[in-house]
Amino acid sequence: MGSVQRLTKDPFGFFEFAPAVGLDLDLLDRVLVAARQEAGSVDVVLLPESTVEEREIDDLEALLDSHGVITLAAGVRQPTRQPDQFPINWLHLGFNPRLEKGGLLPNEGREPWFHLRQNKHHRWSLDEDQVEQYHLGAALHPHIRWWEAMDVPRKAIEFVEVAELVQAYLVCEDLAHNDDIAQLIRSVGPTVVITVLLDGPQLTSRWTARYASVLADDPGSAVLTLTSYGMVERTRPQGREASRVIALWKDPTRGVREISLEPGAHAVLVTVAMNRATRFSADGRWPIDNSTSCSAVAVHQVRASNTGSASPQLPSTASAVPVLELDELTVLTVWAEGVSEAAAYAPKQVDLLLAEARAGATWRAELGLTDPSARLVDAIESLGRQVRAAPSPTSTSSFDALLTAAKEDHPGETSLDQVVRRTLLSMLEERRTRQPTEANRD
Repeated sequence: MGSVQRLTKDPFGFFEFAPAVGLDLDLLDRVLVAARQEAGSVDVVLLPESTVEEREIDDLEALLDSHGVITLAAGVRQPTRQPDQFPINWLHLGFNPRLEKGGLLPNEGREPWFHLRQNKHHRWSLDEDQVEQYHLGAALHPHIRWWEAMDVPRKAIEFVEVAELVQAYLVCEDLAHNDDIAQLIRSVGPTVVITVLLDGPQLTSRWTARYASVLADDPGSAVLTLTSYGMVERTRPQGREASRVIALWKDPTRGVREISLEPGAHAVLVTVAMNRATRFSADGRWPIDNSTSCSAVAVHQVRASNTGSASPQLPSTASAVPVLELDELTVLTVWAEGVSEAAAYAPKQVDLLLAEARAGATWRAELGLTDPSARLVDAIESLGRQVRAAPSPTSTSSFDALLTAAKEDHPGETSLDQVVRRTLLSMLEERRTRQPTEANRD
């Protein structure tokens, strides 16, 4: 729906995307059942721009948790709360605290997920051609310039790093603007850039493909754009046949790939492969294999199962307090990565490293940094206990002994100890995958 602000020269107005029907969790449940039957596990769920209302997030994450999903990226719409305020359009990023790919499904309770928020920075503008192309003339007058009714927040971007996989997320129009965000993305060079949209078909001839190509060429990121099938279905450009292309994948290795939603399918399952990549510098330094490339290797059309999951949806955690805040988990992950590095190359230095992680370390005062929070202090102490509890290596290395110990579940383990152990395990497994023959033996 839209409201006109000016009817004189250059008339304009604001429109709001506000569907009457909410997210169909039953359908999503059956889609996940079918996807897991095909692939064994589903690691990431992506939903297009403005798919979810803010109040639906917790129930959505509860369902995903019951299916063992690790990451959610979903476009969120926050309706207007007061007459003089615009709605908010943003991307919700949720991360399962189990931090475990393809693990056993939970059978009781669940912990609050870690959350990040990536705002949309540019309004969508609909001109006469677009109003006609999307068949919106019944709701929006074609002779008026329509702007998306949304607050425009200060520009900021979240980079999510999982081992050497660096992810960046954008919302629709943000992909097309050559601004500070675009420059920052090029400077960081993320492994993959994911853009959720409320747009027409993601064809190689359209604007999203052009801007995806820019990032795929420099800095060499894989780029995925994903739009709503509802918008794709509404798009009927004159002289062209209707399209079912809901997503576009572009990477430096395999090039561009259009991804369609076939008739009768409810979702698309994309399998990606991670490969070691060589990093080159322009100043003459020797190339090193310490970066990662990402490419799409398979696309499967998912048709919802006739029945839902056998396990009941786990209860809501809307009022629960997370074990660690996301910034605390980030710091813990850095120290866990340091432990994995030390265990691989200098096992006798692990205790010294952990001492530097604790509160009161002199280097923080020298850099003007405050001591970690009480919860983070407890997490670092838990990390130390788990390292010390690992059995002394006999026929194996310190690294392998620590890896074996981190894999073991402990009955009665506290939620904090569990998060710490899984964080350490993820860093150890990443190190083992990256350099399987480099762990030192004592």
